[in-house]
Amino acid sequence: MSKDELKENDIIIRNYRTSDYQATLEILQELNEMFDIGFDEKQWRESSGLRQFKPNLKRITLIAELKATGQVVSMGMIEALKNTLGRYIGYLDNWATKKEFIGKGVGKLLADRAIQILESWGTDSIRINLAYTTDKKLLDVFGKAGFQPIITVLEKRF
Repeated sequence: MSKDELKENDIIIRNYRTSDYQATLEILQELNEMFDIGFDEKQWRESSGLRQFKPNLKRITLIAELKATGQVVSMGMIEALKNTLGRYIGYLDNWATKKEFIGKGVGKLLADRAIQILESWGTDSIRINLAYTTDKKLLDVFGKAGFQPIITVLEKRF
């Protein structure tokens, strides 16, 4: 662990609240500037209600905030769905960390919590959708956590 890396007791991981809208918007705008993820602010605003916890719906947006300041520094959505073959698949989507906190272990803390939740829901496996241009370092990080590439998805934007 490097001296810059944050520890578990430095971070609070919790469910998304509507008051997190602006902070998550800024995180995704930063990510879009760096990697052109196809972010659309209007769609993000319109889907805001989907990010809150709802009983009996297997979808949550997790927020990582600094315990000391309450600053939102990372986010990720988790969801579990039965696919057409009947497998119960967990998904990690819209994973993003503020630029100045990348490499400080926040994403790993958030992912560890997400994996615990998805396992508790009884998923058969967990999938992460990454951009084709994803940095090899990130692929190595996920590989060390047990994730392996299984499919390539092509997309055409309209």
